[in-house]
Amino acid sequence: MKRILPLLCIFLLCLPAAFADDSDQGDTYDDGVFEYKRNSPGDQYMQISLMANIPLNFEGQLYTGGAAQLGYRRFLTSWMAVGGDVMVGYNPTLGSNIFNFWPLTACVMFQPTLWRFEFPISLGAGIAFETYQSRKYFPGLVVKPEIGVFYRFSDSWSFGIGSDFLWMPEWYSDSKYNYDGLFMTASISARYHF
Repeated sequence: MKRILPLLCIFLLCLPAAFADDSDQGDTYDDGVFEYKRNSPGDQYMQISLMANIPLNFEGQLYTGGAAQLGYRRFLTSWMAVGGDVMVGYNPTLGSNIFNFWPLTACVMFQPTLWRFEFPISLGAGIAFETYQSRKYFPGLVVKPEIGVFYRFSDSWSFGIGSDFLWMPEWYSDSKYNYDGLFMTASISARYHF
């Protein structure tokens, strides 16, 4: 009995070797060409932007203001990503007041690339909170197409310029107060890729 227990343990330890693959193929290598892509499915980036905010249809009632934006994107393919943006913006008014807005948008982006240059084209939609003097408007619709040009400085960083078009309508029960706010931005941005 004392000999059977050690023999049984040795047998159980050697059992996987009996079923091991013993083919003579040796190591196999893929002779295909490897193509490096800066953006692959699952890649992500965070973007921070500072921008001038130019009112388009306020007939001199609003002046050029400023905005800041924080964005996130995740690539689904090497050229398509989804994500969202949070923006804070303001415009001074003719009467020395301030029009403020805070849009929150979800977006889809297509990004063709050429060498180290990336050309993001995106379309976003979401909600905005708007204030002017004591008036508040929430939830407001915001639609935001965006284009840009970025230079990929390294695998982790890219820098560029861009422009957004913002459509922020205000719809009221009395339609004579409805208004379509149209803005154009010019931005400088940095993106951290991970």
